[in-house]
Amino acid sequence: MAKLDNKKKSKPEDKLELAQAVARQSEKIAERYQAVGQFFGRVFRWFSAWFDRFVFNPKYAKLVAFAFAILVYLTFSQEDVDTVVQAKSLSSVQVNAIYNREMYEVEGIEEFVEVDVLGSYSDIIMVNAAEITAELDLRTLGEGTYQVDYIPVGVSSRVKATVQPATASVTIRRKETKTMALSYEFINQDKLGDQYVLGNVTLDSREVTISASAETLEQIAFVKALIDVSGKTSTFTQSAEIVAYNQNGEKLKNADVIPSAVAVTVEVSSPNKTVPIYTRFEGEIPNDQAIDTITMDHEAITIYGQQSVLDTIDEIVVYIPATTLSSGKLTHNITLPAGVKSGSVSKINIEVTLAELETRTYDNINIIYRGNVNGYKIRAVSEDDFTASITVTGTARNLDNFSADNVILYVNMRDVEIGDNQDLKLYIDDQYSLLKITPSKETIRVDIIE
Repeated sequence: MAKLDNKKKSKPEDKLELAQAVARQSEKIAERYQAVGQFFGRVFRWFSAWFDRFVFNPKYAKLVAFAFAILVYLTFSQEDVDTVVQAKSLSSVQVNAIYNREMYEVEGIEEFVEVDVLGSYSDIIMVNAAEITAELDLRTLGEGTYQVDYIPVGVSSRVKATVQPATASVTIRRKETKTMALSYEFINQDKLGDQYVLGNVTLDSREVTISASAETLEQIAFVKALIDVSGKTSTFTQSAEIVAYNQNGEKLKNADVIPSAVAVTVEVSSPNKTVPIYTRFEGEIPNDQAIDTITMDHEAITIYGQQSVLDTIDEIVVYIPATTLSSGKLTHNITLPAGVKSGSVSKINIEVTLAELETRTYDNINIIYRGNVNGYKIRAVSEDDFTASITVTGTARNLDNFSADNVILYVNMRDVEIGDNQDLKLYIDDQYSLLKITPSKETIRVDIIE
């Protein structure tokens, strides 16, 4: 009974000792965790300090950038990205037809086709239309019409390429030869200076050989050497391309011209002539006024053109409306005669002064005969037709300087024929540009005797 009581008394003491032991053990564990945490903390702080010194040190900047580049490349070049299928359409892909060009002519070959490519993004972006061709292999085919598949060449094996259209309908014909005359044509004449004239052309050859099918040879109307005259200022020699044309002036691409070019020599000159500029006033000046003085900033002009055209021109006339004329300055454009390519002056500045109009009459001006190339004799039907009167109008200053001796009245006999009572037109030759001279008659009647 006494022993049982002792046991009951010992239980609270045992529990206390157990609790104390647990507490001590917990303190040890806590100290260990704290030590481990402090260790990892020191390691992290050391690594962080080292990382900062390495990454932000200029000495290692390139190395760090390279490492990041590798990381990015590895990130974006994985198979899951490459598996994305992309499509791309390439227009204007060059067609390359393979056949014996010396023996055969082929019709139906397109110059360019479209190619559709399909593949991974990284492969598609590397495809360039300029680096691939659509090939037509005709080497095993003879004369006839065929449907031939296009074969894309120059495309990566990782890319699927499809040509649109997939096939070409071609006609193959055997070539024949024909000799034809060679002419020439000037090109780029709009780029030749207006003051230059093209002269004689010398071709090294006047005949060429044409190689083409019989059908194409029948279409050829003429063969020309194309001579480029742009910017030429003197006689030149060049190699001119030779082209065959049909009747409509269209180039025949399937016709092979032998030789394909010819040496040509072209004479270039600059014929010119200097002639006076005159003014002619059309209509009547209002308010009984006449031109007293006139001055121009250019009294002569150098004109350019074919010599045969220049030989027919002795003056350039500027026509000015008189009905609106008043004293002062005016500007007029110069109109060049037909056949004249250019002139040294394009416009003239004129200064005009007006004064009161006066009229004077001069009698018994002798009529003479010009251009009597056939040596005919002339007999006036009336004695009055040997002379004529003239009426002269102008300002007092200009009339005072006028002399009837400087006026010539004449008829032109160059084209007359033998016969009686012929009316010949009367002309005036004078040197008074500021005076208006009018004869009393327009024609005279004469007999033409051999």
